Amino acid sequence: MKAFISYSHKDVGYLDKLTVHLAQIKREGLITEWTDQEITAGSSLDDSISSALSSSQLFISIVSPDYIASHYCYEKEFTTALKLQEEGRITVIPIIVEPCDWKSTPMGAIKALPDDGKPVSEWTNPNNAFAKVAQEIRKLLNIGMANQGITVDHIKQPTSPGRNYRAEKIFTEVDRLNFKEKSFEVIKNYFKLAMSEFNGIENLQAKLLDEDKKFITCLISNKGNLKDAYITISVSNEDGFRHSDLNYNFTKNRTQNTFSLDNIFSIEHDNYELFWQLSGMHSRNEERLTDKQIAERIWNEFIAQVGVS
Repeated sequence: MKAFISYSHKDVGYLDKLTVHLAQIKREGLITEWTDQEITAGSSLDDSISSALSSSQLFISIVSPDYIASHYCYEKEFTTALKLQEEGRITVIPIIVEPCDWKSTPMGAIKALPDDGKPVSEWTNPNNAFAKVAQEIRKLLNIGMANQGITVDHIKQPTSPGRNYRAEKIFTEVDRLNFKEKSFEVIKNYFKLAMSEFNGIENLQAKLLDEDKKFITCLISNKGNLKDAYITISVSNEDGFRHSDLNYNFTKNRTQNTFSLDNIFSIEHDNYELFWQLSGMHSRNEERLTDKQIAERIWNEFIAQVGVS
């Protein structure tokens, strides 16, 4: 079965933990998962999500105060899934990860996980909670396959040993440019979605000020403490000091000489793939980063400017 996982980007840590606990079920070929991380640069968000929903048999929602407050997660994804469930086309599974007023929503009429909706955050060990979630999902999958006349034992038997092969590659400047452009689209889309969620919270405001293929400038405000913050993220080739592929600074000025020498990321590669690394003058490290990890890191630093975490 295909599972559509709906979550607020502020709950990505819970998504990662759920994915880990579903690993064995996926390894057995019982389930495949889809999240908005699958959306490629340049794709329509609404069309991609609508297509994924219509082709899924399970709708797993990671429920928290941020999820319920999110216009997109709750009003679009969850509401659409409820309609599909009424038509018998999908099964909705709420997973409660933080205390929230979920029982006052239509989720209150659905059996929630784990243990009838005890929030994961209230478990002494979150792994115990997610293990319960995985067991319940496995049980549901087994029932669904039995109804279709499919046996689990048959699925578990591989016809041949599975091996993952990687071939060495030589990366050209065109490869680097394509990688940079794709990554920047992912980062811009992340910021647009995050700002739409930010706007749904009391006293918080966000606005996209300007963008093109090489930069994006945003403004956020916290009316609670009267703080404002700007950010400009830009792709570049040279900053005058060191090789730089992506920069950001907390101003609305996008000239190169305004960027901090610590807010720099560069494209690196091994024999197999391209990846990102933080390459600031005082903060360089060897950690491999994806475009989404960069977006999350910059966004968290951005909202901290106005006293939000």
